[in-house]
Amino acid sequence: MWLLGTTANIIRLYLKRRPHILSFVTNGLCNYSALARKLQKEIFPGRPGQAIAIKAALLRISKEERFRERSWEKEVEKILKLSSVEVRSDVAVVSSNGGIGVPVIATSSSKAGVMSVVDSSYAKQLKKSGFEVMEELSLVVISSPPQLQDTPGCVSVIMDAIASEGINVLEFISCHTDTLMVVKNADAVRVYEILSRLTGKDS
Repeated sequence: MWLLGTTANIIRLYLKRRPHILSFVTNGLCNYSALARKLQKEIFPGRPGQAIAIKAALLRISKEERFRERSWEKEVEKILKLSSVEVRSDVAVVSSNGGIGVPVIATSSSKAGVMSVVDSSYAKQLKKSGFEVMEELSLVVISSPPQLQDTPGCVSVIMDAIASEGINVLEFISCHTDTLMVVKNADAVRVYEILSRLTGKDS
């Protein structure tokens, strides 16, 4: 199997199947010589001279991946700079199997049931009707240009930025070019600051 391709292609396939190692290679977080020796023993046993070619392949792949990431990041940054952020506080999230009888701000459904975002003023009424209700929440809406749907990675960048601050997104809804997230009221200001920074609206 291994003889069917060049060393570089074999190493590229190996790393593609092991994204955590590819991440180390791309970001220069590994000793390329040591990794080359390890891969030589694992992939090309009995061919110690292959380690030099493997190291060269790792360095080439690292350079290619960094270039690809920069291109990807530029596209994502462009989309986010054209996006706007809006926060609506004091909403509630209702879990049900269907309609809930009150105006709904946003909703999503799956095999597990229906999740509805409503104004918190309806919470007491819905609880009396037997619905499961989460309160003291805020709805964050990111409105982006149409290119969002053709640009991979935008949502990932947003979620990673929020998660890196230790904030949990309780509910997530994607609707065409709008990205909706439900967070605790206590986290809303911080989330707005994070997203304002990403969209260039923090100045």
